[in-house]
Amino acid sequence: MSQRQKDTKLASEFTLSQYTTASASIHPRNNKISTPLNVLVIGASRGIGAGIAYAYAEAGAANIFLAARSSSAEELAAVEKQARELNSSVSTKCFEVDITSSPSVGQLARNIKEAVHTIDVVILNSGYSGPVVLKVDEGEPQDFQDVFDVNVQGTYLVAHHFIPLLKESNGQKTFIAVGSFAGLIVNGHIANTAYCISKFAQARLIEFISEQYSADEILAIAVHPGAVNTEMADKTTPDSFRPYLTDDVGLCGAFCVWLSQEKRMWLGGRLLSAKWDVDELLQKQSSIEKQDLLKFGFRTGTA
Repeated sequence: MSQRQKDTKLASEFTLSQYTTASASIHPRNNKISTPLNVLVIGASRGIGAGIAYAYAEAGAANIFLAARSSSAEELAAVEKQARELNSSVSTKCFEVDITSSPSVGQLARNIKEAVHTIDVVILNSGYSGPVVLKVDEGEPQDFQDVFDVNVQGTYLVAHHFIPLLKESNGQKTFIAVGSFAGLIVNGHIANTAYCISKFAQARLIEFISEQYSADEILAIAVHPGAVNTEMADKTTPDSFRPYLTDDVGLCGAFCVWLSQEKRMWLGGRLLSAKWDVDELLQKQSSIEKQDLLKFGFRTGTA
């Protein structure tokens, strides 16, 4: 058996300090947005997505567009109301979208363009874990397909339709996918086959987007939000992992706001964690760039 440290351990310990709630360095109240910022949050009706919307509202984004499935319209309206209560000066608008449908995502892009002509930050939070299935000869093949339709095809469709709008931005031009360190897992009690593989593929897709559009100054990043007891997690997480669901639902939003404060192209294509200490992360810039860290790779054992 290999003695190599697991990728999940390496990822979780990348910075010495780890946080379960937003530290002072990334808290939205300490990261006020100084220039007008148009932000789209897809999958904003609850949980982490709602937390992202609240973070940008508190930080002072100019326009926040919230999108979710039509079945979540009531919850989305409640998130919009809360965002406005946090910041009465922010402009908000809600839209319906099905990220597994190209026509639906295309219509969302047209709606956004009509509203503000361009977009500065696109954050895709929508995700689906499906039933926990630990072996490929178990479970239902359709469940596997459904997970990929949301996590991989959905990410592709959002990028496909919104990259043109990001290109037109004179601001941050940032594409963030809420990913997961589940993409690093290959075995164990939470190695949900469909979800883990789909999150691996999603992170790789972010790397492709970075490679293809960095010349257009588009910054593409995947962000692990921590282990959060969201509605989806509560329905699917095995009892053995529940004690680890201790991270705050607002942590990811604070981290995204911090990412929007200063455009750091050297982070492009990488899988980051909202739990990391951002000051330590910045200190590691040289080694991250030189060794091209925080991406998936192929080991040969050569120097």
